[in-house]
Amino acid sequence: MIDLQHISQEYKTADGKSTFFACKDVNIHVNAGEIFGIIGRSGAGKSTLVRCINLLNRPTHGTVIVDGKDLTAMRNADLRMMRREIGMIFQHFNLLSSRTVYDNVALPLELAGASKEEIKKKVEPLLDLVGLTEHRNKYPAQLSGGQKQRVGIARALSSDPKILLSDEATSALDPETTQATLELLKKINRELGVTIVMITHEMEVVKQICQRIAVMDKGQIIEEGNVIDVFRDPKNAVTQAMLGTAVRARSIPESMRESVRKVIQEPDSKGHHGHLIRLTFVGSSATEPVLSATCHKYNMDFNILLGQVDEVQGESYGTLTIIMRGDKENMTQALDFIRSNGVKVEELNDVV
Repeated sequence: MIDLQHISQEYKTADGKSTFFACKDVNIHVNAGEIFGIIGRSGAGKSTLVRCINLLNRPTHGTVIVDGKDLTAMRNADLRMMRREIGMIFQHFNLLSSRTVYDNVALPLELAGASKEEIKKKVEPLLDLVGLTEHRNKYPAQLSGGQKQRVGIARALSSDPKILLSDEATSALDPETTQATLELLKKINRELGVTIVMITHEMEVVKQICQRIAVMDKGQIIEEGNVIDVFRDPKNAVTQAMLGTAVRARSIPESMRESVRKVIQEPDSKGHHGHLIRLTFVGSSATEPVLSATCHKYNMDFNILLGQVDEVQGESYGTLTIIMRGDKENMTQALDFIRSNGVKVEELNDVV
């Protein structure tokens, strides 16, 4: 549905003597009907990039393909028509204070020359979809933040877009309103089949709504993949930092390292050394008694050091860091048994 090919956005510095890249050689493919997240810290280039999708920012270099059409090669008149297939919602709503809810949603249709009857047939179902029918005659000043964002979403849908771009659409909302807005976007994706691109710095948003994500830093894509895979095993330090507590639950605190080293290096009364193991559970394996079954089957002992269970896109995932002791041969068989039950196993003896 969306192909960004070698996108770069170059700007002159204030003194005009040099340039910097807000985006640099970015390549992204977004499938039709998916919810794709682009995440990064402030200044990473993600908002610049999303505005390249509808050419509100025309990239300095690269090609933008949407629904098989090259937007970067289009004449202005054709580009204006193509933009009707790409709706956009904003962080600060961008509503006209002098127009009612109904009239704000109707504005794109009015500008396109639709009749009053055509506008009514389109706007009334949209107000029902976003739960604002009873507020249709109110003005933006009379609405909550969440209601304003729903107006923005309805307005973005008024031209029947195939794509919806969301630029930090939940960052100005409280957690409860954010949750309601995300549920609405999932409903729109599910019922209308609209492809959604989410720009955000909030990992909670990504975790709840996106199927795949790309992580940006300094204008470049530094990591990309299915959300569950990125959360389970973040490769880049920036991604790990953004994941915050999810990653801290994977790391041995400094206060524990010395005692962990001692257990690894010094054998117990049976001559068994400890093994530092990190287990990552996804889906049904997160609720199965794999570890206890392993220890019973192979006569192993274990001690839990760290652990966390969370949910991404309705699927459970978790990490568990343990010290495991047992016969060397049994240890190999035990770890193979754990792997055979769909659990990722990492031996960490060399990282403490």
